[in-house]
Amino acid sequence: MRKLAIMLAAIMLIVMMPTASALASESVQADTPLRGSTSARINNVQLAVDAIDGVHIGYGDSFSFNDLVGPRTARYGFESAINGRGVKVAGGGVAQVASTIYLALKQLDGIEYDEKQTYGSAYNGKYVSSSRDAILVDYPSIDFRFTNYYAGFVISLWIEENSLYSELSMQGNGRAISSASFEIEGNRANQINVSLAADSINDTQLNDGDSFSFNELVGPRTAKYGYKAATNGRGVKVTGGGVAQVASCIYLAIKNLDVVDITHKSTYGSKYTQDYVSHSRDAILVDYNEDIDFSFRYQGEGTLSIYTFISHGEIVCDIHETFD
Repeated sequence: MRKLAIMLAAIMLIVMMPTASALASESVQADTPLRGSTSARINNVQLAVDAIDGVHIGYGDSFSFNDLVGPRTARYGFESAINGRGVKVAGGGVAQVASTIYLALKQLDGIEYDEKQTYGSAYNGKYVSSSRDAILVDYPSIDFRFTNYYAGFVISLWIEENSLYSELSMQGNGRAISSASFEIEGNRANQINVSLAADSINDTQLNDGDSFSFNELVGPRTAKYGYKAATNGRGVKVTGGGVAQVASCIYLAIKNLDVVDITHKSTYGSKYTQDYVSHSRDAILVDYNEDIDFSFRYQGEGTLSIYTFISHGEIVCDIHETFD
């Protein structure tokens, strides 16, 4: 069960320059009531929740409600229910999900709304107190879209005790200066290995002159530490196969940063047989037993934070920089 308490710490303004201040809060939350909703309306809300929950929005990334939720038709499980203006339509209720996300977004500076319409005077619902917060969405013509210039965050949505909750969990402190992600390639064993490696690295912090070593942080890829036999970047099944995807994602995130000096990098080269990166020069090779490492040094004036995690089947790397 998630905690229902809203973290009320004030959100500091994120300035679009290298001296941005650290975030004052790790998450923001909003909720709207579902009491009195029909089972059909709850079904529609839950389908939209399932489509969006866990989505990662990196710094500079865009969000589209319609792209994620898709058509609201019977083919996709949606039912006829009352919408925000009191009319029974297929998918009625999904706009409440958009509105609940918007209530959380309103607490952040640095969100640029690319498309945002409300029900206005036609609003006939009770889930938000003002029609200004009653977001209107209608697939495919009316979307709710925004671009994130705040910091990387994950959108969490859930239903609990007749209420719909939206939480935006910030991926660390400081300003996001780079991000990379791609779909994890392979089967369940690959996903387990990727998750273990990502967890080992997540929230690594480097001060000026500090070095990052993939092998030191991740350690041996053996069954003792939970790693499975899975296909690696050259199509061979080995224990820990897949962890190079984490190294490759980090490389994509840091390779163009002026404050990072890459000290050791090997790639699969012509032996690369997978598709998780588009070019073999980005397919980083790491091997603990053979002492093949991926390493770099931070040469900045603040603190570099590395966040690696799984979101909707993708490996994500967010790079943040914080200054005192």
